[in-house]
Amino acid sequence: MTLKSLLVYTAFLCLIIFEGRAQYERFLHKNYQERAKEWGNFWGEKTVNAEYDSALFFREVLAIRRLALQHKDEGLEMDTYMSELSFFLYRKKYSDQKALAVLERILKIAQEKRLLHEASVEKHYGAMYFYRVKNYELAFEHFLKMYEIVKNVSKRTFPDKTNCIKELAYAYYYFDDYHKTILLAKEAIQSELEVGESAHLCKNYGLVAICYRKLNQLDSSDYYFKASLQTSITKRDTLWMGINYGELGANAFARKEYQQAESLLSKALSIVKPRKEWSSSVKALTTLGAIALLNDNEAKATTYLLEAKKYADGLQLLELYDRLYPWLLKLYVRLNKPQLAMMYSDSAAWVSDSLERQFSSRKILRAVQSNQLRQHRAEIASIETQRKLKEWERDGVLLLLVVGFGMALYVYHGQRKQYLQNQLISRQELQLKEHELHLATQQLRHFAESITEKNRLIEELYDKPLNDDSDAVVAQLQRSTILTDVQWEQFRALFEKVHGGYLHRVKEKFPNLTPSEIRFIALAKLQFSTKEMAAVLGISPVSVRSTWSRLRKKVNLSEDESLDEWLGGIGE
Repeated sequence: MTLKSLLVYTAFLCLIIFEGRAQYERFLHKNYQERAKEWGNFWGEKTVNAEYDSALFFREVLAIRRLALQHKDEGLEMDTYMSELSFFLYRKKYSDQKALAVLERILKIAQEKRLLHEASVEKHYGAMYFYRVKNYELAFEHFLKMYEIVKNVSKRTFPDKTNCIKELAYAYYYFDDYHKTILLAKEAIQSELEVGESAHLCKNYGLVAICYRKLNQLDSSDYYFKASLQTSITKRDTLWMGINYGELGANAFARKEYQQAESLLSKALSIVKPRKEWSSSVKALTTLGAIALLNDNEAKATTYLLEAKKYADGLQLLELYDRLYPWLLKLYVRLNKPQLAMMYSDSAAWVSDSLERQFSSRKILRAVQSNQLRQHRAEIASIETQRKLKEWERDGVLLLLVVGFGMALYVYHGQRKQYLQNQLISRQELQLKEHELHLATQQLRHFAESITEKNRLIEELYDKPLNDDSDAVVAQLQRSTILTDVQWEQFRALFEKVHGGYLHRVKEKFPNLTPSEIRFIALAKLQFSTKEMAAVLGISPVSVRSTWSRLRKKVNLSEDESLDEWLGGIGE
């Protein structure tokens, strides 16, 4: 690529970026209502349109998000997240798990930013659980959270308010809770009337009217169907005009005002049939056929009812068959066609049972889901309680630490002197113990040296020529050398103090040792010779060796192990 070509390409790229930025800047810093009108077109053309290229869609959304972040426009930024959410919700190729994951992520973003978009996300969350996952309890949970956010907010501030309330109203209607449906639908109507809008008026008027019909309050039903009709006339919405004429005709039929009903239903059919609104066409044709049959006009009834069946078969809706089959049964009874009458009798019963089973299944499923949700909430509550208890324990510990620290500071100076005194006493006690140990060691050493010295003198006297005086000296030395019981206890106390309970451990390890063997062990530990031990114990050297021999057998000492090795390990 030449330098000229590169410059041309760069300029072209900059022009595209500039034009893109200029195109998207029209969304910046507008209130919710102003931006909703602009964004609605973008949303409809690119987000839910499955034909629109997904890669191009995300490039545009990210470009707008970067622009919003650069200009600190949180509302516009949130709109890009809502478009991303709608992309995964309304394009059928994405799984429920993927859609729920995106919902959870964007709900957290909306909650963190504390924007009214949170209500719209909760609405989508509820619709996802209601229509796709069929978890009605979780759907109601999200719908009710949505309602709490929007109920005190005007539609002028939050244009999506009517849609949000309408979703909750239809959820209650699905479970035949007509009173709550009426309250919510009226609230949705009022939200539009306050700002002079009428996009959803016909549908919400009609929902209120149908609920009043279900409650057998036909006057109230007429009032709201007429309000819906007037709105459709004002808006020149011919389809809703036809639907409303048909519903008013159905009310007239319920009052047995057949002439008025026929007029209204014929007018309705003339509008909805060309518009290919087959559901309303089936309803109108069925009721016109019923009127004809009640007026004994079997030919006209046959025409109406068979045409109604043709359109109903195309839609395959049980609700339409539930209206149609009983009148086909009556028609074929009147025409004396028992086989067809029997067929539609069975079909009518099957449709009625199917609808009842469907509704019962929904009620049971919701009851099961409610129980599961309660259990789940109980588990979460238990976990939360435990978490709070731990937090309280932690806070309590921290409080105690703070109080303890304060008390420590308070008494620190008063305790410092006592502490130092205790330290001094401890050091003195330790020094005293060390001194006692040192003294005991010296006494034990002195005792051993004394025994050794006396034995040396005895040996020297034995080596010299003996006379009466020397015999007396030797006898006196021998008597002073032998340990008495009292001396042994004194000796034992000194020995244990110096050697840290050595003899006590020996006795625990070998409880069958005799006192003479214990004495032998003590003297051997002090490195006394056989002669010295014999002198101290007042026995012959041969007896000392016999004691050692018995001791070796008692403790199962091998011939290879020396006395010093055994003594070194015996008390460990």
